[in-house]
Amino acid sequence: MIRWRGRREREGARRGAEHEGRQVVIAADWAITLAARRADGGPVRVGPEDVQRWAADHFLMDVPADLAADVLTARLRVRGYG
Repeated sequence: MIRWRGRREREGARRGAEHEGRQVVIAADWAITLAARRADGGPVRVGPEDVQRWAADHFLMDVPADLAADVLTARLRVRGYG
């Protein structure tokens, strides 16, 4: 029984980490979307602080600046802005 409980706890922790990772990606995508709407055809200006603000407002989570910057850079490349 102990082995099952340990495995469930590890799986729960893994799922929680994956969920938080997806939330950071969503926050970055929304920060990019809002910056693109504000730019109205001009250059899109978005920073890690925008990702942190969106995540704090909508997911009530504190995202480290270096993680926000890494995810933002990756998402800008995927979306064709970088």
